[in-house]
Amino acid sequence: MRFDEVNWSKLLPYDRGDEDAEFERAFVAHLRVYLLSSNYAAATALLSHNYNVLSLSLRVDICRILYELITTQTLDLTLFGMCTSILARMLRREDKLTVDDFTLDWRRLYDLTRSLAFPKVWHGNHPQRRSKLKSVLDLLCAANRFIPPSAAIEVFQELLPKVQFNSLDWQIINIQMINLFVPTSALPLGSTTAKSAESSPERWLPTVFSLWSFNLRSSGYDAYFLNLVTCLAVEQKGQLKFTNEQIRIAFASGLHFFHLPVTRGAMPLPRNLSSSLTDTSYFYRLPPNSSLPLSEERALTFARFIVYTMNDESPGGTMELFEQLVQMIEPFYHPSNNGSWTSILSRFLRNLSKELLERITAESDDDCRVPVDMRLTRRMRRRFVLSLRTLAMLLLFSKSEDSISMSHSTLKHLAEVEPDLIFEPLLETLYTAIDSVTETHRMISAMRALAKLATTLSNFALYPEGAQHVAPLLLLTLPGIDVNDPTKTWFALTFIRNLCLNGVVLEELPVIGDMPAPRTSSKASMVSDAAEDPSVDSLPEPDMNQVEWMTRASTAQFETWLDQYLRRIFALVDNLSSSLETSDASSSGDSGLHAMVAQTTEVVLHQCSERYYPMVSRLITDFVTNTSSLSAVESMSKVVFAFASAMPEVALQSLLPMCCERIAEDINNGVGRAPSLSKRTRSHSETTLIWFASVLSVLTDQQNGEHLMRYKDQLLKTVNLILDHCMSRQVYATGGRILLNITTSLTYMYTKRGRSVPDDVWNDPEFRENHFRYWGQLPKIDDPDFKLQWHLPSQEGVDFSLELLRNIIVPRIADLDKFMDTAPSKQESTMSQDNVYLNKMFVIMRFGVRSLGCLIPPPGASIAADKLADAIIEGHDASSMPTRYRIDGQVVAGYVFTDPNSDQYKEVAGIRNQIGALVAKALGYMAEYYEDDVENIKALIRLTHDYMCHYGTDRSTCAAQRRHWNSGLDSFTFDNSVCKMPRYFVSKRVMYIQASRLLHNTRFMRANELTSDITLKLSKLCLSLYSEVRSHAVSILESVLSILPETKYPLIPSFLAELDEKEDSDPEKMIGALHVLDSQPLRRAFLRDWNYFPQLVLALCRAQHEDKPLVKKLIMNIAVSQVVHISAPLSVQIFSEPLQELVRTLGASLVPSLDDPEFEATVAQGRAKCVESYEFAQTENAKLVSSLVNILRDAGTTWRFAAIAGYYVDYISSSSSSPEPRLMGTLAENLTSDLVLFRESSAINLTQQLGNIKHRSKLVFPDIIAASTRSDVDLRGKGARAFSELPYTELCERALADGDNSEAALTPFLDNPATGWFAWPLMAKVIATPKQGGALAFDRIDPDCQPAYEAVRDVLFSEGKWDRIAKLFSQESSRSPEDDNFGVTRAAFYTQVFALYDFSLLEQAWPAIEQLTLDIERTGAQRAASEMIAGVLRGSKYWSRESLDKMWGLLIPLLSTAFSKLRPDTLRFWQTSLRFAFARRDPRRFLPLVRLIIYGNPFDPQSEAPFAEAAKIELLLLLINSWDWRIVSAITASKPRLLDALAHPYKQVRDAAGILMYTLYSAEYSVSYTDVETAIDDLARYGATGRDFSHWEGSQKTQMFVKEMASRVSEWKADHIPSNEGTSNYSRGSKTLLTFFLAGFSYSSKRLAIEHIPSILPMFSVLQEQSDDEEVARLAKAVMQFFSQILYTSQMSEGVTSKVLALLEESSNSWHVITKTLPLLCTLTFSNRFTLSREVRMKIVDTTALFLEHDQIEVRHSASKSLASLVKCASSKVIADINSKFSAKISTRLPRVRYGKPPKNPAAYNRLVLTRHAGVLGLSCLVLAFPYNIPDWLPEVLVLLAGCIDDPNPIQSTVQRTFAEFRRTHMDTWHEDRKRFTSSQLELLTDMLVSPCYYA
Repeated sequence: MRFDEVNWSKLLPYDRGDEDAEFERAFVAHLRVYLLSSNYAAATALLSHNYNVLSLSLRVDICRILYELITTQTLDLTLFGMCTSILARMLRREDKLTVDDFTLDWRRLYDLTRSLAFPKVWHGNHPQRRSKLKSVLDLLCAANRFIPPSAAIEVFQELLPKVQFNSLDWQIINIQMINLFVPTSALPLGSTTAKSAESSPERWLPTVFSLWSFNLRSSGYDAYFLNLVTCLAVEQKGQLKFTNEQIRIAFASGLHFFHLPVTRGAMPLPRNLSSSLTDTSYFYRLPPNSSLPLSEERALTFARFIVYTMNDESPGGTMELFEQLVQMIEPFYHPSNNGSWTSILSRFLRNLSKELLERITAESDDDCRVPVDMRLTRRMRRRFVLSLRTLAMLLLFSKSEDSISMSHSTLKHLAEVEPDLIFEPLLETLYTAIDSVTETHRMISAMRALAKLATTLSNFALYPEGAQHVAPLLLLTLPGIDVNDPTKTWFALTFIRNLCLNGVVLEELPVIGDMPAPRTSSKASMVSDAAEDPSVDSLPEPDMNQVEWMTRASTAQFETWLDQYLRRIFALVDNLSSSLETSDASSSGDSGLHAMVAQTTEVVLHQCSERYYPMVSRLITDFVTNTSSLSAVESMSKVVFAFASAMPEVALQSLLPMCCERIAEDINNGVGRAPSLSKRTRSHSETTLIWFASVLSVLTDQQNGEHLMRYKDQLLKTVNLILDHCMSRQVYATGGRILLNITTSLTYMYTKRGRSVPDDVWNDPEFRENHFRYWGQLPKIDDPDFKLQWHLPSQEGVDFSLELLRNIIVPRIADLDKFMDTAPSKQESTMSQDNVYLNKMFVIMRFGVRSLGCLIPPPGASIAADKLADAIIEGHDASSMPTRYRIDGQVVAGYVFTDPNSDQYKEVAGIRNQIGALVAKALGYMAEYYEDDVENIKALIRLTHDYMCHYGTDRSTCAAQRRHWNSGLDSFTFDNSVCKMPRYFVSKRVMYIQASRLLHNTRFMRANELTSDITLKLSKLCLSLYSEVRSHAVSILESVLSILPETKYPLIPSFLAELDEKEDSDPEKMIGALHVLDSQPLRRAFLRDWNYFPQLVLALCRAQHEDKPLVKKLIMNIAVSQVVHISAPLSVQIFSEPLQELVRTLGASLVPSLDDPEFEATVAQGRAKCVESYEFAQTENAKLVSSLVNILRDAGTTWRFAAIAGYYVDYISSSSSSPEPRLMGTLAENLTSDLVLFRESSAINLTQQLGNIKHRSKLVFPDIIAASTRSDVDLRGKGARAFSELPYTELCERALADGDNSEAALTPFLDNPATGWFAWPLMAKVIATPKQGGALAFDRIDPDCQPAYEAVRDVLFSEGKWDRIAKLFSQESSRSPEDDNFGVTRAAFYTQVFALYDFSLLEQAWPAIEQLTLDIERTGAQRAASEMIAGVLRGSKYWSRESLDKMWGLLIPLLSTAFSKLRPDTLRFWQTSLRFAFARRDPRRFLPLVRLIIYGNPFDPQSEAPFAEAAKIELLLLLINSWDWRIVSAITASKPRLLDALAHPYKQVRDAAGILMYTLYSAEYSVSYTDVETAIDDLARYGATGRDFSHWEGSQKTQMFVKEMASRVSEWKADHIPSNEGTSNYSRGSKTLLTFFLAGFSYSSKRLAIEHIPSILPMFSVLQEQSDDEEVARLAKAVMQFFSQILYTSQMSEGVTSKVLALLEESSNSWHVITKTLPLLCTLTFSNRFTLSREVRMKIVDTTALFLEHDQIEVRHSASKSLASLVKCASSKVIADINSKFSAKISTRLPRVRYGKPPKNPAAYNRLVLTRHAGVLGLSCLVLAFPYNIPDWLPEVLVLLAGCIDDPNPIQSTVQRTFAEFRRTHMDTWHEDRKRFTSSQLELLTDMLVSPCYYA
């Protein structure tokens, strides 16, 4: 049995009958009815909490049904989210369902995803669509493995034709689709069919890597492609083996996820470059950057890839690359190297260890499908663990709390795998850190690490050597319990708690004989590589004799430790703050620490030996007796509770008689008799009384009844004494708590908290003598011998409880009733004795009603079948219930009395009813006579809650128990295949299950006249004038309504009435009513029930008479929380045949056949009810819309409430029903409202409604032009030739040249710009070109929509309407001009109106449009004109040829004028306008406009108007960004004079020209395979990584163009005069050339820049030194920096590197060029470490080392830094070669030269100094390359360097800097690092490593 399959209810102590089988049968029967009757709300509510306990066959059927519902039925947001969530959770369970059980049809889910990601205008309701999209994406992540592998090619055929990598526009979302839908599950074992071979990953994986190469080093693309190959690695279960080349690409990409400073640029792109891209996604309200809301944890993805591709130790494989990666990133883990990369590196480390542990666990399973030869070997595991250990140990003392936590998790995971490799070095570090006094952060981190690893360390079976460290570590961590440091205390207590929960027994064991001599290991180390850690092959063989002797000896410290622990706990308790309240919820800030003290002390006392009981009893008794600090009451209570729980008999015997005696003594002396309602202030004399009463209360809490009954008389006397004589609130409240604890201890069922093993095992001598061998052996929950000890109510205990109730509660019921009948009607003072008396009675009644909890079940009965569906929905809304319970009634829950006819049952029920009647009476009494007595009303409200909701437990208590059992679980590693857990947690879990069963029964409690009366009176208190009373009443009412949902409906009208305008309106009552209306039960009721939803909406919209800010805020909050969830009523849909068949066969073995008249009648009845509800909702919806329209039309409606009405109208208007004419007319009229909000809201609503009219008209009249012009073209095997014999890329060019009637112009339109760029689809959707004539696109309108259509037409065609629209919509923003942006929503509105009303509307609006366009001085006018013209252009999609000709006749002259008079502040409007119009439209739709932009006013390099010329270039750039490869030939055919702008005098023109040139020539590229399968097969021919698309040299014309640019700049260089700053052609041309290539790094397509920069590299390196023009140098530096940080493919990286090396080796270079190029070479090497071959890397190292002997010292220092960086990534062999090479250079000593005299041979001497300095620099690189550790060779290198300290400068200064840096980086760990040196080496290096002293 798996852990999550445990049926916890079976551990309960009572017989549950055949509950599980009955549940499953009822579940299936009711689910069938609800599905077939279309009651999806009931079906999903029934599924939501029960799906996880169903059998496999039922789970499969339900998955299929849910999938059908999601993909074929229209569900509202709530039901859709629930269905997708349930299905996703079921599919994620790999152990429950596999692809062998069933598969999913990917096409339907894909269609659903695309409809949500790419919505139509008429879909509307965008927030809900986004929520649905997120739900679908979560489902997709779980459902991918159920897409059959054979569907892979189908998925690619659908998605690859949509890929286009020349621009970012819409492309990320397409890559995400590939990531989501390409199936990654493994083919069935033994599958050899032809289709399986065609769909195998080996065939299509090269295609994935080919696509990846388009955008390497792009974080978004890298993440999704790496996620795809990672899912393949995980899901293929070893059936797919990645090649070394594929793995290298993944590692190279993963390296850039870490955001290391080496791999990312510190220089931002110029603003003109970063803003040059086009992203049209926001035109359609898509997510930013066209990405789906899909969160990908990159660190997790990369970690999983590494772990699951690690299948062997072959050279170049994952293991070797991972060790290289660790070496590269190791310095960034050191605490001193903290930065933005620290977080992701920490998560990466944690994920690596977690995934490793999961893989090892999975491969150890008997059912593991991974082939044996593909599993991890022990040696591989140890190599991997050693690599991770290095990083985790560095991160152990990080500056980030999150990173420290990650390191602890990592160490725990690794210790579970190879404990000997982790604990040996870790414990040494932790001992030192905990002992540290000065470094608090190291001590706390060490404490946290021990707390995290305690369970692993003390697991004797896993790590026997850990047992001997338990006692020493307990003593060592004991000082951590420090009242002055809560953090340290928390982790110290956690460590102690976890040890005890893991089975550590605190008992001294006898030691026999002397310690055995250490055993010599007979197994030799088998190390293949001298540099490899010998631990890899030396498997652990502990000497068990020595381990056991050491462990036994260490247990002698337990007694001392226990004594010191308790004393420290007492000191802590005595100082911790407390709220001093006896209420359930403490307001203390230390409550968490209080709970930890209690839990730790409890488990410690449970695990200590009986021989320590006297000592424990004495210490605790002395503490209780000698302390009476009120500040320690709460903490003391928890300690005493732990004592009483672990040692009940001892605790009662020691403390109970003393407490009773001291209480009686104080009360007899008059203490506590003075009336007081204060919670905080009390007389000093009450201190001792409250202290001992609190101790007694804790002693009786869940105490064993057998022990408690021995003190029956003392308890009865004490309780009576307190409740009879005390009038102080604190005292009698504690007395009531004692009463409650006594009765619950005697009548409740609860587990007796026991030890880590059952009592019979504990008392076994063999266990007691060798208990350490059992540490860490958690019990199996499903073991038949698993025993839980329960307390069951005894007859004697029950009788005593009833006696207490009869003597204490019953008399006081009569007394309170009499008091309310006879007391005066008014009280002068709220602190009078009567007020205290009332409070005391309420408190006693409250504890009394809670004492009745488990005596009898709540009154209730099974729910009738016709009302069960509503009850299930209500129950789902009310609370989250555990599984396996009855659906239609109460369950067995261990009540004391279950026979309603027994006398005791009747007696208890009578007492409860008397209290209920008293509560009802008191609510009326207090409201009438004591409405100002806030404290007593609050006490009465709490009493009301307990009477109504508490039957053994309530929601808050049940939730608290759930939190308790979860607390501490994270410290244990649970294997899901083995149900093992500490008994302590099992006890907590079962208690939660028992509480949840009690709570479950309250759901079936039926309301009666009394409860309805109480609820009504409680609701009136929600309208109190006092906020405290209101808040209490609202909270309690919410709980009551959750338990009794049917009582809420009579209350709704009264609360809504408070929102109406009336003379006596009170804002405080409105606030109370609004809080209730916003409560959970009512909020969901309003959203579901159309009886009340319209009333609420209208009440909110009409509540504008109150100006109080809080009222307005609450109204807006309610409205906003509703509008995102509401929708128009959905019709009852007819099930498809497949879905009906699935439902009818559901659970056929459990439920009889459905061919039953009664069943059919039930379904028919349920369906009729759903239909009736829908029809009613439709009627109410229409009425509500009409009322909202009236509100919108009312001139007196304020803008705030009109906005609310508009929101509701927007969301309840359905696209499936015809628009309401009055609404449409009102919206059209509000377009010219004076309020901006009205205008914008009306435009948005009209856009959706007009889109709905268009959509419905197309469906009704499929022959209208707007519907009949779309068709599908079969492209199989033809590609673009199916459209025209002309090359597809030349269609636009030919259409411009040949005219509108040419073949190119008349070829059907293909609007998707990506179609065919990479591959052509099998079928393409095209739209026929406009026909001749003047037919309207929508010449017929859906008859149901005709009135709405006419209503809008009447307004839009009214006199002066468009003039007013133009005037109002052109008003400039009150904000800054930069915030006045193009309005996408307004342009979308214009699109819909012009599309629907055709050219006639344009004629009506044309004067206004023309006037706005010609008003060039007003920015707002230009913005409004651009929006309108964008709408006209986009709305003319289906216009006839005649209408289009008229439109262009009007637009072209106007736009020509507008474009010629553009200003900097208006250009952006027209750019966005054209982007909006062109987005996803064929360029041939806009031939006149394209002709105007290209030919109308061509670029003139000689013009003196720089902005005008730059604007022309910007418009050309806009064409390319919009249509890319489809427009390039048309632009190049116009022969723009771009080269003439190379040295243009104006920067604005040069920048625009540089960007345009790069964009233009890179957009020429397209792949255009004829079909997808051809593409897949062709790409596979290039090898495992496919075709390299990362670079492209361009066409012949492009190559010549780039060479011409470089040639011109080179020619101008000869004429350059540096003194003429920035005026020469050379400077200006250089800037343009640099901008050209920088555009490549900002543009999506880098391939052109990557190909050509290496050939121009020498020029750029010189430009970095352009001293007379800072901008040139800055741009050149940016180009070189981005160039060095690019991730190149293996094919490209070596060529790039050779170019850089050649640049360095040129003798003509100045030393400045070398110093700037060497760091770039290091960056290039680091960024491409995994794609460069070993030979190239060696050449880079050798070339860099040569510059250590350069004549220029600056070059030597630069080379030294670069070489140090390279050494960090070098192998041990390379490091050894460098060491020997540079050691040889300093072997020759310098000849002695007398001071002041020259050497005998200066040239030879200087050459020797240079050589020796090179050797010192080289050795210094080795030292500085390892700043945080000491390799074996490093001490000798330091000794060699120390020998050069007396050499002349620069040698001496280099040595000094080296040792200073070494001292700085090793200062913190020098106490450990010095152990790596011999004594002679330390003596020699002492002077070098010790800082000089001032007094020396």
